[in-house]
Amino acid sequence: MMRSLALTSAILSTLRRSNVLAFSTTLNRGWMAKCHESSSSRSVCFPHNGKTAAIKTRRFMSFDANEPPPITRIGKEQLMEIFEDIDNAGREETGYVVMDVRELDEIADTGKISPHAITFPLQQLAGRNAFNMEEEDFKEVFGFEKPSFDETLVFSCKAGIRSMHAAQIAGMAGYTNLVNYSGGSLDWFE
Repeated sequence: MMRSLALTSAILSTLRRSNVLAFSTTLNRGWMAKCHESSSSRSVCFPHNGKTAAIKTRRFMSFDANEPPPITRIGKEQLMEIFEDIDNAGREETGYVVMDVRELDEIADTGKISPHAITFPLQQLAGRNAFNMEEEDFKEVFGFEKPSFDETLVFSCKAGIRSMHAAQIAGMAGYTNLVNYSGGSLDWFE
């Protein structure tokens, strides 16, 4: 019995490390014949006490709370290209939404990195759970259109740390096109 609990504990630990959202366990005699793997679900088979346990896992999205979507890091040159694209075609055409998550006093000290960068302090973004708000409420509270899930969110701050946090928050809200300008205003105004 103790070995069975240790094995179960080890399996659960492995599942957590594998970022499994949901699982069910079935015990069958011998090896399970229909173990398969696909992009959305996977059966993991292993022998246990003369039987085979199959743990069926399913990923409901391409990521979960433990494994956020990838965040692309860019430098100054790439951000300059994004601003140039926005200059030429606008937010709607390019699909870019650039947000500077520094505090208002920081932006007052240095100025905006671009007229196209929306000032959206991390404290407000996180404190109000902004990316989970309804579109109408978002616009009323923050004064600009809530980004759609198909737009690319580009975050900037002073040195790339808060902007990374903002990108992670957006990822937890379901956004998948995430970019972090890792140089921040320190690099921009250098």
